[in-house]
Amino acid sequence: MNKKGIWSVIAVIMTAIILSGWYYAFYNKQNFESSAEGTFLPEEYEPQYHVFEATINVDENKFDQLLIEHRIDLREGSLKYALYNPNGKLVEKGEVKAGTPFAKTLKVKPIKGEWIAKYYINKETDGHYLLRMKSS
Repeated sequence: MNKKGIWSVIAVIMTAIILSGWYYAFYNKQNFESSAEGTFLPEEYEPQYHVFEATINVDENKFDQLLIEHRIDLREGSLKYALYNPNGKLVEKGEVKAGTPFAKTLKVKPIKGEWIAKYYINKETDGHYLLRMKSS
């Protein structure tokens, strides 16, 4: 094979490698979005159920970041919360009181599996939560 033929083969191979990389980087990513929401009502409070769990199953992780939007709005009372990744590692925790709406957005590494938010409520807790996760 002459030099011109070798360079042609190298050019075709390099083009294929570059196009494959672009496809993987820009087009092969998957979209994911899921949410959990609920309401806490004082009249439905039972002491044995003072810890409420919300779960979101992330079944794909072919994206760069997982965007977590967490909102809690209480009319009365207070609660503590904790968010855990599928490996059981604490990602975020805090306390929310009535009159101070909570809204936080986190960007984390996507991990496939069940993410768990735990809400530690009391007999005065009255409000709403929204937990949304989506690919970013």
